[in-house]
Amino acid sequence: MNALRTPNLSSATPLRWPLLALASLLLAACVASVPIRDAPTLSPAPYLAGEQAQRFRGTDVLWGGTIVDYRSFEHYTELEIVAFPLDHRQRPLLDAPEQGRFIALRAGELPPSDFTPGRFITLRGEITGERESKLRGEPLPMAEVDARELILWSRDYRFDRPSFSVGVGIRVR
Repeated sequence: MNALRTPNLSSATPLRWPLLALASLLLAACVASVPIRDAPTLSPAPYLAGEQAQRFRGTDVLWGGTIVDYRSFEHYTELEIVAFPLDHRQRPLLDAPEQGRFIALRAGELPPSDFTPGRFITLRGEITGERESKLRGEPLPMAEVDARELILWSRDYRFDRPSFSVGVGIRVR
């Protein structure tokens, strides 16, 4: 009489779960994550928003660049930022041409030791107005942005790239 037999998977089970976990980790590592979720996909260039602030008032933007000035007031902090386009991970592309300057306004005080000139930043916010400034004696209109989300990048973020290599090593003694 032929009885229906259930295959014995108990010997394969101890190996199956670690391999599945490893495959999941490798797959997750390949997915590029972005720090600011649901960010606008298109933002006007900061120089254009500064020149036409009334047109862009209320627009949600994702901008980034280099901090050039930090000013703290009683209820808020201002950061003046030289803008650069962002890469696919929302990091400033410092090899690209500048896109103007803008002022990021943030309620409360940001730690001055962290937000120093020369640091790289990405932010999401809303254009709230404009400010007229001067750069090398020339008028410079800058957009003001209510910064709701801030990402302060490490000083050497440009070198934080995932690396993967495959090779064969030969050792000779």
